[in-house]
Amino acid sequence: MADVVSVNDRFDIDPGQPLPDYDSPTAKAYACRDGGNKADYVALVCDPKYPLRVEAINALKGFPNHSLMRVQDHGVVNWTLTSRRMPVLIVDRPRGGRVFASEDDTIEPFTDEQLTRGFLTPLVATLREMSQRGVTHRNIRPNNLFYSDSNRRSVMLGECISSPPALFQSDAYESLESAMADRTARGDGSVLDDLFSVGVTLLSLVTGKMLPEDPDPQRAIFDRINLGSYACLVGGTRLQMNMVEVLRGLLTDEPRERWTIRDVELWLGGRRLTPKQVKLPQKAARPLMVGGGSYENVRSVAHAIGRNWNTAAELVRGQDFDNWLRRSLGNENVVESVNKITGGPNGIQSAPKEEDPRLITRVAIGLDPAAPIRHKGFSAHIDGVGPTLALNFNDEATRQKVAAFIASRSVGPWMSVQTRSKQDLLGLFAKFDKLPTLLNSSGPGYGIERVLYELNEDIHCMSPMIEHLYVTDPAEVIPSLEAVAQQSRRPPIPMDRHLAAFLGARSTDIDDRMLRPLGNSSDTRPAIDALNVLRLLARIQTLSRNGPMPGLSHWFVELMKPAVNAFHNLKARTAVENSVMKASESGQLGEILKIFDDQRAQQRDQQGYQRAQQEFTQCAIQIAQMNLDLQNKDSLAAEVGEQAAAVVSGVVGSVGTTAIVILYLV
Repeated sequence: MADVVSVNDRFDIDPGQPLPDYDSPTAKAYACRDGGNKADYVALVCDPKYPLRVEAINALKGFPNHSLMRVQDHGVVNWTLTSRRMPVLIVDRPRGGRVFASEDDTIEPFTDEQLTRGFLTPLVATLREMSQRGVTHRNIRPNNLFYSDSNRRSVMLGECISSPPALFQSDAYESLESAMADRTARGDGSVLDDLFSVGVTLLSLVTGKMLPEDPDPQRAIFDRINLGSYACLVGGTRLQMNMVEVLRGLLTDEPRERWTIRDVELWLGGRRLTPKQVKLPQKAARPLMVGGGSYENVRSVAHAIGRNWNTAAELVRGQDFDNWLRRSLGNENVVESVNKITGGPNGIQSAPKEEDPRLITRVAIGLDPAAPIRHKGFSAHIDGVGPTLALNFNDEATRQKVAAFIASRSVGPWMSVQTRSKQDLLGLFAKFDKLPTLLNSSGPGYGIERVLYELNEDIHCMSPMIEHLYVTDPAEVIPSLEAVAQQSRRPPIPMDRHLAAFLGARSTDIDDRMLRPLGNSSDTRPAIDALNVLRLLARIQTLSRNGPMPGLSHWFVELMKPAVNAFHNLKARTAVENSVMKASESGQLGEILKIFDDQRAQQRDQQGYQRAQQEFTQCAIQIAQMNLDLQNKDSLAAEVGEQAAAVVSGVVGSVGTTAIVILYLV
C-alpha cells in the first residue's frame, strides 16, 4: 500500500485508491479524507503542464452552494507515483455518478421536473453566487455534471479550476465569440458565456445525448454566423414549447439579447413568454468574395479575412471592399468602427506593405468588435493569450504566434471599439502595453520567457532545473536550488532564462539593475557571471528568510574560484580563500557576496599588482641593459682598463706627492 500523502496537515490522500469515475481531463482522482472528521473528499492530482485557475480557486473558497464540486483546499505535494511535486485540489465528492459517463454515452431524457428542479434551479443559484464572486465556470457540459445524491434527484456542476477556461469544451457548447477563438485562448469570458453552455447542456439533457464534435469546425462557425446557433444546434429536434422558450433565450448569439440569470429565475418562477425569433445578421446588398468564398454579412467577412490574413490585404486595399463596406453593407456603425480603428480609406491605403498583417487584424476588429482578436492565424481573447503560451511554450510556432500578437499592439485598438464596459480587462490591457518592451529585450529575465510569467501570474517556474519541484513563489526558489545543489549532476550555474524571468515577474525587489548584468557578455572579469547570479540570489535569500543553504553556498564557492584566483597577492589570496570557506559554512549567500563586493580589498590588490608590475618593468630594463653590455666585452674591458689605470695613477701620484711633502718637512 502506498504511503498516505498529507495536504496542509489536514487532508490525507491515498495514492492506492484511485477514483477514475471522478477524473478530470487534466487530473487523476484519488480517495481523500479530512483527518479531523473523516469526511470523504476527492483529491484531484493535477497535471503540472496545465495552469490552474488559482484566482478562481481563491474566489470559490467557502462557497455556500452544494450544487458545485467545491474546492476545500489546494496545495503541492511530493507525489511518489510520478517522482515529482504535483499540484493537488481537494474537492467535494458527489454522492452520485456522472450524468454522462462519456461523450458517446446516451441516457434517458430528463423529465420537465428533473430539468427544472433537479438541474436549472440549483445550477442558476450556483451561477448567481459565482457571478457575485466575480468568477466564471467555463466548464459546463453534460459529461461534467454529477448527481449530487444517490437518488439522482439533483445535479451538480463538476470542477472548473484544474485547467484553463473552456479548454475541453466542444465548440457546440461555447458561445459564438468563444468558439471563434483558438481552444487554448478562449479566456474567462462572462456569465453570459456560461449561460450559453447551460442552454446547450439543457438540450443534451432533453434529448439524452451529447452533441458530437463537428468534423469541419470552421464550416460550423460560418453556419452559426449565418443561420444562428439555435437553428444549427437544435436543428429539427422536437421540443416542448416551454423548452423552446428557454433554449431560444439561452442560445441567442447576441449577448445583449441572451437570457440573464434573472430571466431564467423568472422563467423557473412561472413566467412564460412568446419564444424569441432568431435575429439573423444583416445581409449586404451583394456578397463579398474572400479567399474563394462568398460572404453576405459583416461577421462572416471578418472571420473570413482573419482566416485568410496572408492574402486579404490586397482585397482590403481594393475598391471592391470599400464599396461593399460603405454601400452594400448599409451599416454606418460598422463603417464608423472600421474608420476609427484604421484611419479610414486614407489610413488603409497609406499603411506600409510590411504592416499588412496588422492592417488585416484591425479591419477584422472594426468589422466584428465582439469577436476575438485575429492576428496571423492566431485567434484569441486577450485573457486567453497567457494560457496559450503556457500550454505550448516549447512549441516554436506558438511562441512566434504569441510574439507577433504582442508586437502587433492590437489590444488598444480592440479596447477602443468595445461597446460594453471591460473594467476587468483594463489591468490586462495595461500589462499588454508594456509587453513589447519586455519581449524585445534579449537578456536573461526578458524576452518570451518574461512574457510567459507576466501573462500567467500563478504558473510555476518552468526552468528545467526546478520545474519538477513546482515552484510558484520566489520564496521557494532558494530551497529548490539547494535541492539541485545536492544532486550529483547539476547545471553549470544556478540560473537560466526561465528562472531570471520568473524572479523578474514575481518579485518587486528584483528590477533591471539586478537583471541587466546577467546578460552583460562584454564584461570579461573572472567569474563575473557567477558574481551577478550570486548578487541576485543573495537578495532573494535575504528577502525570503530561507535560512542556511550550505549546498548552494558551496556551489558558489566552486563557481567563485576564478575570482579568488584573480587576487595577485598570494597572502591576500589565501586570506580571501579562507574567508570564503568560512562564509560558506554559514549557508548565507550574502556573507559570500560581502567578500567579493569588498572593493577596497580588490583596489589594494590591484594597486599592489600595478606597483609590482612597474618594479618588474624597471628591473627588466636594467637586466636588458646589462645583457647588452655583456655582449660588448672588448670595449667594456678597454673602458674598464682605462678607468682602472686612471684610478691607479691617481692613487700613485697622490702617494708620491704625499711622500715628497713629508721628506721635505722632515
